[in-house]
Amino acid sequence: MTRLFQATFSAAVLTLLLIIYLYTAVSNQRPVRPPVAVVPQQFVTDTYISHRRLGNAMFTLAAMIGVAGQNNMTPIVDRLSPLVDVFGIVKLTAGDIDNALVAALVVNYQERKSLAYEPATRHLLPNVGCTQLPCNVRLCGYFQSWRYFDECRDRVRRNFQFREHIADAADAFLATTSGHRKTTRVGVHVRRGDMVDSYASGYSVAPASYFRSTMRYFTERYRRVQFIVCSDDIAWCRSNLPAAVNVTDDVRLNFCDTGSPYVDFAILARCDHVIMSVGTFGWWAAWLANGTTIYYADWPLPNTMLADKFEKYDYFPPRWIAMS
Repeated sequence: MTRLFQATFSAAVLTLLLIIYLYTAVSNQRPVRPPVAVVPQQFVTDTYISHRRLGNAMFTLAAMIGVAGQNNMTPIVDRLSPLVDVFGIVKLTAGDIDNALVAALVVNYQERKSLAYEPATRHLLPNVGCTQLPCNVRLCGYFQSWRYFDECRDRVRRNFQFREHIADAADAFLATTSGHRKTTRVGVHVRRGDMVDSYASGYSVAPASYFRSTMRYFTERYRRVQFIVCSDDIAWCRSNLPAAVNVTDDVRLNFCDTGSPYVDFAILARCDHVIMSVGTFGWWAAWLANGTTIYYADWPLPNTMLADKFEKYDYFPPRWIAMS
């Protein structure tokens, strides 16, 4: 009986060892998968123009981030851009982007209308005729439409976080104007300057009656309102805006006198809501504030050069409110 058990046990062990051997042999003969082809990194950048002001530069950067995301490309910003001095740009700044661009083919994408959205950017490489990879693309134009970057607006906001010294100065100003009671803070941007004499091109400035109507909009909806006015013509504002609103204990009117457009910009962006007049400076302040926005409806002037480049709902988000 013992010999029979031993013989049975030995046979079972041999069978198990044979199964293990056969499984190992078959596994080792499985075909080796070929390595996955890696597409070289491709970049999207914009045309750096030194005279562009802050709002224009913000539009091209935001559009670049959005277009790059839609095309599986990498956005980079020129190290000389004024945005680098104002915002903590997140992982978009290369030490020397020229090396990245000249290392491979560079193709320009030229926009057709600066104040409108171009769907062709969603399929960038075929539309610029790229036939070899890697292919880097330079965006040429202004790309002033929220639709370029709406899908990645959180990433755009992360890149438009003010540098510490600007944020601290804005907070210090707001601290000096804050009252003891909770109020709704409304930023008022009044753009005049070079636009006052640019009617032939299609630019226009908002009159005092516009601010009277828009400020009334907020005083009718909120019990306590603080209006904070920032402008490139603060003297005009001090002369015209006090008559536009009935100042009381619950309605206050403050004027920015920081001496820095960047600090003024940060102040507007920290408000609950924004009244903008015209221009990209006020547009971006309103977008960053992310509350109720009222914009001047009589811009640009019809039948002008500027109007030919403009699509209303590509430039102004649909939830913003137009007033004349």
